[in-house]
Amino acid sequence: MTTRYRAAIIGCGDIGHAHAQGYLANPEVELRAVVDPVEPARRQFQAEYGVPEAYASVAEMFAAGCPDLVSVCVWHPLHAPMTIAAAEAGARAVICEKPMATSIAEVDAMIEACDRAGAKLLVSHQRRFTPGWERARELVAAGAVGEVQVAYGRGVHGLLNVGTHIIDGLLFAIGEPDARWVMGAVERETDRFERDTPIEDRCMLLVELAGGAQLLVQNDMPSERGIDSPVGQGIALHITGSDGMLEASEYFARTFTADSHGWRLDFSSDDVDTIGGRANGRQVRELIRWLEGGPEHRCSARRARQTTEIMMAAYESARRHRVVHLPVQESSYPLQAMIDEGLLVPSTADPYDIRGYLRREGIDEERYAALRATGMGHHEIMAKIAGVRGRH
Repeated sequence: MTTRYRAAIIGCGDIGHAHAQGYLANPEVELRAVVDPVEPARRQFQAEYGVPEAYASVAEMFAAGCPDLVSVCVWHPLHAPMTIAAAEAGARAVICEKPMATSIAEVDAMIEACDRAGAKLLVSHQRRFTPGWERARELVAAGAVGEVQVAYGRGVHGLLNVGTHIIDGLLFAIGEPDARWVMGAVERETDRFERDTPIEDRCMLLVELAGGAQLLVQNDMPSERGIDSPVGQGIALHITGSDGMLEASEYFARTFTADSHGWRLDFSSDDVDTIGGRANGRQVRELIRWLEGGPEHRCSARRARQTTEIMMAAYESARRHRVVHLPVQESSYPLQAMIDEGLLVPSTADPYDIRGYLRREGIDEERYAALRATGMGHHEIMAKIAGVRGRH
C-alpha cells in the first residue's frame, strides 16, 4: 500500500513509543519526524523507529514543513499550545495525549484552533479500542443489564492520569450520555504533582447523567483490595442496571443477570494491548477513515471535552462546596485556583512529581541504551535507573 500520510511525534518520552507503534502498524503512514529538546532521546527514538528527521523544537520542524498527522506526547501544560501550533502550521490531524488539558479554556482553544484550520483533533483515550471495553459497550447497548443506573470505577495516580481513562471508559461503555451535574471532593495533604501539574492526593466524584444514570469515580482512595479487576487485569468498569450487572476491563467482560446462573463470561483474553501496538494502531486506522470521509472518531475532541469538563467540575465542586451544574463556568484549572486561594495547604512543604523519574535529563545514557537493547520499555528503564520517587 502506498504511503499517503506523513506523521510526526512531539515528545520522545514514554508514551511517544506507543504512538510510534500505532503509526508503524498502518502502512498508509510514514513516521517522518520526531521532536524533543533532549538530543539523546530524539536520536535514540530516531534510530529505533527508522525516523528520517529529528528536531529540537516544533518551530524547527514546522519551518521544514508540517506533517499530515502530529502526535502531541508532551507533559500536560504543553498540550494546548502544541496542539494549537500544529493546527496553525497546517496539520491535517492532531492526536493529543490525555488529559486533553487542565482547563476548559484550554480545551475550547484547542478545538477552536483545529476547527478554524480544518484539522481533525482527537485525544488518545486508546483504551476505547480494547476488546473488553468494546464488548461492554455492545452488551449495554443490547440491553443485557437493562437500563443503566450506576457506572462505577476506581483508579490511582491522580484524576488527570488514570482518572481520565475511568471517566472516559464509563461514558464509552454506557453510550456517552450528557452529564448534567457533578459533585466532587478532594484531599491534598502533600505537594503532589504529575507531569508538571499539581494534582490531588485523593478524590471522589459523582456525576448525574441525562436519563438519570450516575457515574461514581474514586481515585487514590485507600482500599485493602486495591483496584485490580476481578478477572484479568486492567482498568475495571462496573455497571449496575435495572436487570443485572456488568463488569469489564480491557481484557474481559462479564454479566450477572436473572438467567445467567451467576457471572457469565462474555469475553476474555490475556493477549490485549492497552497502550501501543493494536490499540494505538486501531486508533490511527480510525483516524484515517475519519480523514477520508468516515464517521467521527470515537476519541474525537468533542467526546473528550466532556471527560475533561467532568474533571474540572469535580474540582470546582470541591472548591465551592456545592454541586456544579454543567456547563462549568470556571475557565481555569480549579485545583490550581484552590491552591492559590490557600484552600489546599499541604501538611509538609515537600513538592514531588510522581512521574518525575521519567525525565531523560541527566541519566546514564549508556546504561539506558543497554537496557533498551534487551527489549525493556522506556517506563521500566527509567524507573530502574532513577528509582520511583513518587508517593501515594
